[in-house]
Amino acid sequence: MQEYPRYLYRAPFVVPGNGPVIVDGAVLTEDGLVSAVGSYAELKDVDARLENYEGHVIVPSLVNCHAHLELSYLAGLAGDSPTPGDMTGWIRGLLAARAENHDQDTVHDAALMALARLYGGGCRTVADIGNMSESRLLGEGFKTEVLFFLELLGLCGKSEESALATLAGIGGDIRCTPHAPYSTGPALIRALKERARATKSLFSMHVAESAQEIEFLRTGSGPFRDFLVERGVEVEAFIVPGVSAVRYLDSLGVLDEQTLCVHGVHLDDEEISLLAACGSAVCLCPGSNRFMGVGAAPVEKMLAQGIPLVLGTDSLASNPHLSLWREMQLLREDHPNIRPEAVFAMASLNGARLFGIEGKYGTIAPGVSSSLLAVRCQAKDEAELFEFLTSAGTDIHLEWLE
Repeated sequence: MQEYPRYLYRAPFVVPGNGPVIVDGAVLTEDGLVSAVGSYAELKDVDARLENYEGHVIVPSLVNCHAHLELSYLAGLAGDSPTPGDMTGWIRGLLAARAENHDQDTVHDAALMALARLYGGGCRTVADIGNMSESRLLGEGFKTEVLFFLELLGLCGKSEESALATLAGIGGDIRCTPHAPYSTGPALIRALKERARATKSLFSMHVAESAQEIEFLRTGSGPFRDFLVERGVEVEAFIVPGVSAVRYLDSLGVLDEQTLCVHGVHLDDEEISLLAACGSAVCLCPGSNRFMGVGAAPVEKMLAQGIPLVLGTDSLASNPHLSLWREMQLLREDHPNIRPEAVFAMASLNGARLFGIEGKYGTIAPGVSSSLLAVRCQAKDEAELFEFLTSAGTDIHLEWLE
């Protein structure tokens, strides 16, 4: 195929992401970057190879703000739904499956296949949470850029001390993050937040995913206590905070504009106001939440308070689909009153802004990557356009403009 120095892509609609939809729009690219975006009438006389995308809409690449590529080889766990809300039961199954088969080649190959699925679904960037430092190399040479976070656990006693010692020996070039309030002790959470602040990195953490988690944090009892005892954790050494997840994290001083709370299902009104006041963001994972039966996040209330919202797929162990289009579809099903434009932003521009990569992905503007999407769409106007983009799910058909 002949390569041209410049391409002009034309479509009935162009969605810049950071401005109004452009009717009969065009995007000019050169040397892998967007050089101009506007109406076709404005750009038609530019010296460039014209590519017409009739029956399509040109949109930014998508940003997946939460995934676990390491768990892709455990996709079979997502075949049968667990008992609704039983996080500890699902975790037991996960740990048993990992103990039975943890061959590194299998883990690596499945993760690459998952990356290929994400790319095929229009995802140019993914925030990947892993437990092995070598997983930071998964995205090398791959078109979907991997923002890797090494996840640490250690609730109390020797397990927390060991995790803190491990953290001290990790190079500053690796992003580190805690797992969850029920698995990561207060000293470790604070240390990880201090590291994130020092390296100007996002601080991502599973928060308020299940009612079982909230019960443990408030009372120190319930299924999570039983599970931790089974795992040999010195639970007696853990000082029960006596409050729910967001209040607990606030008491530790780790909520700010660089904090990302993943899931955020079990939040009350006061906690939502607290997140808004601190400027913290929430990553919604409707596909995983539905599979796990943990409930739906209070999205309307979070939007009303201006909390930045983004989307993630979580892992193939808790979600049979790695598709942000399906996440948008499920979010619309759970919350039909949310504007579809806001939902599309959660899968694109919002995530790019959160990770500080809006100069490359998640929008269409001069200087960003020319890795854009042409999505097959027969919408007649802007309202139909966003309705389709956020409700078609896995029926979306797209191709990359690269």
